[in-house]
Amino acid sequence: MKYLQSIVIIVFAFGMLTAVEPLNAQQHPQVVVPSGTAIHVRMIDSISSDRNRAGEVFKGSLDHAVQAGNRTVFPRGATAYVKLVEASSAGRVQGRNELKLQLDHIVSGNHTYTVRSNVVGFRGKSQGKKTAKSAGIGAAVGGGVGALLGGGKGAAVGAGLGAGTGVATRAVKEPQAIRVESESLLQFHLAAPLRINR
Repeated sequence: MKYLQSIVIIVFAFGMLTAVEPLNAQQHPQVVVPSGTAIHVRMIDSISSDRNRAGEVFKGSLDHAVQAGNRTVFPRGATAYVKLVEASSAGRVQGRNELKLQLDHIVSGNHTYTVRSNVVGFRGKSQGKKTAKSAGIGAAVGGGVGALLGGGKGAAVGAGLGAGTGVATRAVKEPQAIRVESESLLQFHLAAPLRINR
């Protein structure tokens, strides 16, 4: 008799568990933030093309709450981390300063959510053609100075100095670094759906 009662209790308990589990699953379904969702990040840290390197991660916060349907997935002010995926510094004669950033992860409550987003890029002015043009102007001016100094040999020396001066003048003026200052507002878009179990 006791054996039968034990079996009945076990069966009843199992039935209760299987009944409660789907109920909990319905109460806390998986939330999916669709691909393409815009996520606005207000930077806390600053980033610079002449100081920072690819792979570094910088802190920001969500400027707007992120929603999926009628549910708020991440509240405004949740911590967001932005990764520097590429940093290029222009040379003195050619190239350009460039920063490429990607949203890396979001921290909300005690949970960290890895994010896949598009890459946001910032570019400075190219140093190539303008530098060459400056060198050409320098050569022309130098040639004129050489001619005034007496022509012939002097003109050749003047042209050489002029070309050098054209490049040197450009080289002394360092290309301006690209900076993303603290408080800058960046907009990223999810490159893949973000699935969240609550």
